[in-house]
Amino acid sequence: MFICGLTYILDNNEPKLLALENVSVEANIVDMISEVKICQTYKNTTSKTIEALYKFPIYENSAIYEFEAEIDGDKKIKGIVHEAKEAAQKYEEAVASGHGAYLLEEQLSDIFQCSVGNLTPQQTVVIKITYVSELKHDSESERIRFVLPTTIAPRYGNPQSNDGKVLVPGNVPLVPNATLKVEVTCRMTSMITSIESSSHLITTELNIGGDNKVAKIQLAEDVSYLKKDFVLVAKSKDLDKLRAFLEYNPRTETNCMMLTMVPYLASIKSTPTELIFIIDRSGSMDGDPIKKAKEALELILRSLPEDCVFNVVSFGSEFTSLFPESKPYTEETFKTALDHVKSMDASYGGTEIFSVLEWVLQTSQDKKKEYIDFPTAAFVLTDGQVYNVDQIVELISNSLSKRNDQLRLFSLGIGDSVSHNLVESISRAGKGYAQFVTTQERMDKKIIGMLKNAVKPPIKDYKITWIDEKSSTDNDDKPTASSFLNFFKKLSSDAAITSTLKYCSTPHKIPILYSGVRFIIYCFLSKEVSPPKHIILEAICEDGPIRLEVPIDPVTLQGSKIHTLGARKMIQDFEEGSSYLHQIMKINEDNNLDQGIVREQIVDLGKRFSLASKYTSFLAIDERENLQISEAKITPKPEVQTLLYSYSASSIPMQQSVMHSVTFSRPTLPKSGFGATYNVPSVAAESFDCDAAEPFYCSAVESFDYAAAESFDSDRLDDENEKSFDVKRGENIEILFNFLRLQSYDGKFLASEEFYKYFDDSGDKVNSNLKKSIPQAEEENKLIKEEIWTTSIAIKYLEIVLFPKFKEESEICFEKATKVLKKLVMENEDGCKGNNSEEKVKWVLEKAGEWITKWVNEG
Repeated sequence: MFICGLTYILDNNEPKLLALENVSVEANIVDMISEVKICQTYKNTTSKTIEALYKFPIYENSAIYEFEAEIDGDKKIKGIVHEAKEAAQKYEEAVASGHGAYLLEEQLSDIFQCSVGNLTPQQTVVIKITYVSELKHDSESERIRFVLPTTIAPRYGNPQSNDGKVLVPGNVPLVPNATLKVEVTCRMTSMITSIESSSHLITTELNIGGDNKVAKIQLAEDVSYLKKDFVLVAKSKDLDKLRAFLEYNPRTETNCMMLTMVPYLASIKSTPTELIFIIDRSGSMDGDPIKKAKEALELILRSLPEDCVFNVVSFGSEFTSLFPESKPYTEETFKTALDHVKSMDASYGGTEIFSVLEWVLQTSQDKKKEYIDFPTAAFVLTDGQVYNVDQIVELISNSLSKRNDQLRLFSLGIGDSVSHNLVESISRAGKGYAQFVTTQERMDKKIIGMLKNAVKPPIKDYKITWIDEKSSTDNDDKPTASSFLNFFKKLSSDAAITSTLKYCSTPHKIPILYSGVRFIIYCFLSKEVSPPKHIILEAICEDGPIRLEVPIDPVTLQGSKIHTLGARKMIQDFEEGSSYLHQIMKINEDNNLDQGIVREQIVDLGKRFSLASKYTSFLAIDERENLQISEAKITPKPEVQTLLYSYSASSIPMQQSVMHSVTFSRPTLPKSGFGATYNVPSVAAESFDCDAAEPFYCSAVESFDYAAAESFDSDRLDDENEKSFDVKRGENIEILFNFLRLQSYDGKFLASEEFYKYFDDSGDKVNSNLKKSIPQAEEENKLIKEEIWTTSIAIKYLEIVLFPKFKEESEICFEKATKVLKKLVMENEDGCKGNNSEEKVKWVLEKAGEWITKWVNEG
């Protein structure tokens, strides 16, 4: 399954693997929410009673709300949520007493550990875990992206302390062969128009039962392991519309609302911005990830606005910057950056991201006086395999508070086993957003979309009215900071502060609206508040104020899915210091919210909504009769930690007779070329038997070959590399890259021999058909300036040939060319026909369009 194996310790203190017999995954996708149920069947084939553990990944900040153990097919033990330390203690006591015990704990927000105590000889146990997740909007309209994580990638740095839990640090080894079944059902509000997977071969059955809104998806072949994350992208009509839902939970007797949309904002003028690109060049980025990052960076550099300042920073065990500080975008800096990107490799060792972020955030705050008013947008491209996420989030949050929101961070996760936790946390703390690409996907469209949003001022001055005015109380009756402080003193361990509010929305800090990025926010209503008929969204835009009334879906949902996601989001607010209580403390000019209160609130939410979290765990105990109790071998935890921490799994445990070894390879650190080099002290090595003073990269090396199972991926890549592309059809991204290399940094397409040969490889600059076709205005009998013609031809080539497939990737370069064409025409009006500059530009573009259309048709 999507874990790293069930492992136990015998008398000789050697870790052993327990047989995983089969795994089934059932996923249900409903619009922008997914529910995943994982069932894993294990059997103790030994002659001894054992205690075992395994780890598994889930999508970052998914909400695990059900945990169950089925023993020998006839006994089911349902997990109950307890405070984490209490659950660990009860688990230890149950195991020591000879009872069966099953404990589920959070290690990180995307990694969980299950401990299985006193598994008797020949006993079979089925572990069932159910969680719900929000689905990300993919880069194109009306598409959602479902990810089933299958890998716990080796992480750089030291794991956090277990804080009284049973957690064992690090990963555990692979398990033997098993049967794997993955089935996904999509149920959408409107017709499903397409379903595809960039990661695996799938079979898709559309129009289930004659309903075009339902589809089923399975793996196309029987497999016993998944080497990489399973990615599914579904497209459904009207999926991006502004919608609101109301759910009633009969168990808690509460209502929770969800507001969601994918905004497509009207054109907003860009502002001069500082743009910093932070590139992970650690060893784990080697191969396709660093190659794709370089390609995307080249496109970004060609798309930068002329009025920006920029820098490129690389990091690993150390970090280097292209420039000591951000420089204006000029022909010289553009060429310097382009050469720098072409020379990039993944030779920087480990992944020390904290230090590079600290440097970037500080230098952007201390930039030159002439750029001091420029807002900063930083882009982090990484596979995100680190432990110290909380420390990074705190660093970003503190920097934002100093910059008065003149800082935003965007993150792009790269690879087949990226840590969603880091990538999402960076963008969430930095008030940007995150996107992900596998090694089979291109990142160009996604990072260009980020650039478009980054250079435009965000729409943040908006508010949401959740309840009808008649349901609301007057301001005098609303809780104030002081009343909350008094309430804290009287707070009992089982009380909920939310009960004193009429409603509570989460995330409490309303996310910034970005064009083409899904927005989801929840609101819990107190029991005395009647659900509204609509939700009001108000904002101030360039064109003036807007006010939208969003009707709530007339069918009230019954259940707990929206409640569960809302509660998990509220827990996230508390963990990251952005909850409504933190805001109240700031209003009261007290920025220190007692961590005991934070922990108490998270525990309360975990118990109330049955959620595993940082401070709550699931515990199931199989109480046995005296005759059934056997003596279990309980291995001291420090001994188990030492043994298991030496393993590092890099893929899904589904292959028989797997041998695994760990390699520590010392990196070849980059030579100081451009800019400056900054050494970062390594913190990862101290847990291993190697020199902690020198950085290294830890990777898992497998002794078997996965290539056959994934051959369709490599074949597809090889085919693409061997093609000779038809530039008149524009069906491959390489055509776009090759053409944009003819564009100057300021948008012009110069009248070079390379440009003319692109359209007529049989001639040279002098004899080219394109050169001979330069039009003239009939009245003046003069040829137009050559650069006006070549730039016009380029604009129409982009529009007619490349836009049908690569519009989003090339749109900024197109706009730069259009802008510079208008400037060229204004400066050299003599050769163009028309009464004014606008008419002259229109005339020359019409002529260029005619030439391109004829050229394409001749092919």
